[in-house]
Amino acid sequence: MNQFYNDLKKLIKNHWETIILIIIILAILLESNYSDIKAGILDTW
Repeated sequence: MNQFYNDLKKLIKNHWETIILIIIILAILLESNYSDIKAGILDTW
């Protein structure tokens, strides 16, 4: 379990910009009024 936390810390440390970008894009998609785009993404997902 300790190794898992170490790997997770390393992943976040190395890729935090990408993780934040993905979170921002998801927040925009989920909070936006573009219901057609949101419906299409959720249907394919």
